[in-house]
Amino acid sequence: MLSLSAGLTGRALDYGAGWGDLTARLAPQFNAIEGVDVEADRVAFAAEQYAPITFRQCATEGLPYADAAFDVVFSTVVLHFVPSAAGYLAECRRVLRPDGHLLIMIQNPESMWMLARRWRTGTATRQSWGGSTIAEFRAWLAAQRFEVGAEAGFYDPPIDRIRTAGDVVLAAMNAVGQRLSIAGHWSYVGFRCRSAA
Repeated sequence: MLSLSAGLTGRALDYGAGWGDLTARLAPQFNAIEGVDVEADRVAFAAEQYAPITFRQCATEGLPYADAAFDVVFSTVVLHFVPSAAGYLAECRRVLRPDGHLLIMIQNPESMWMLARRWRTGTATRQSWGGSTIAEFRAWLAAQRFEVGAEAGFYDPPIDRIRTAGDVVLAAMNAVGQRLSIAGHWSYVGFRCRSAA
């Protein structure tokens, strides 16, 4: 998200800010930034830890902001957990000014883990937005009236969450993907989009 946001300025919103660490990292490049999350404990932690940045609790659906209130909206691995993916994107559009930017990161539907799962079961897992590939996600963003301008991703650290033999295999696959700079099969993929008319 940090690399995708290079050069962006103005007023920003971190929609699904969690514990606030990314919001705080982004703050120096914006005139103003706010973070919202549905979890009260996360909002309280972020507000205390990263004052004077404003953090608010928001409803599961809908934001407490006027139309066209922000130049940039950040969404980091939130889309998978909302009641309506299309409704969430519509709310991002509503609070963005015309020609504003959405920076959205999702769990990659073509990650090493998803490829291994697809190989094992013979089927692709449909995501909350209805697709199972990066190309389908790009098309879905376009249908929601967002134009993708840039894309980037990263692999999970190789020693993250190792509990089983399968975790060891996945960690090795991620390490190889990272070492060989294999694009497209990252653990997470992010998109820098412009709000289209």
